[in-house]
This record gives sequence, C-alpha cells and structure tokens, in this order.
Amino acid sequence: MTKLYLPAQVPNEGARRLAAFLTGATPARASRALGAAGLDAGRVDRLITGELIPGADERFAIACATGHAVLVRDWSSQARGRWGDPVPARTMRQAA
Repeated sequence: MTKLYLPAQVPNEGARRLAAFLTGATPARASRALGAAGLDAGRVDRLITGELIPGADERFAIACATGHAVLVRDWSSQARGRWGDPVPARTMRQAA
C-alpha cells in the first residue's frame, strides 16, 4: 500500500484509527498487518472511505493484526476527530 485517499468526512472511528495506524507504521509492518487480517489494498480503501463496514470476524482480525490500535467497537462508533488529528494510544487492561 503506497497512498491513502481520504474522503472529506471521517465515516467512523475504525476508519480513522486504521488510517492513523497505516500512516504511522513502517510499510513492512503495515503490509504484515494487512496480510494477517486478510485485507488487500482495495478492501482497505473501501473500509477507510466508509463504503464497507467489516463484519464481526474481520473486525476481530483487524484488531489482532493492528495490536488493538483499532478495536472491534471502533467501527460502530462515531469518529472522535478528523483526519490528521492525534489518535490517543490505548492501554489495555488485563482481567483478573
């Protein structure tokens, strides 16, 4: 994946976080993550533009492949910022 074409409006928090992950990761890491999630460049483009919302299994695969930078629930959440706004890092807590 070489370039991201972003729409004017952010469709959801999952798209915003996925775009932030891909632009912040090295090309090799981004390719490995997309491969691990079973995504190709065309599908990623459709996810980021909001044309496609991933199903439950795909959401989980994206969460695992991105190291939980994009969570399952993010795809159902309204965007919390615009493209280019800082995306706060998450710290995951372990259940007792």
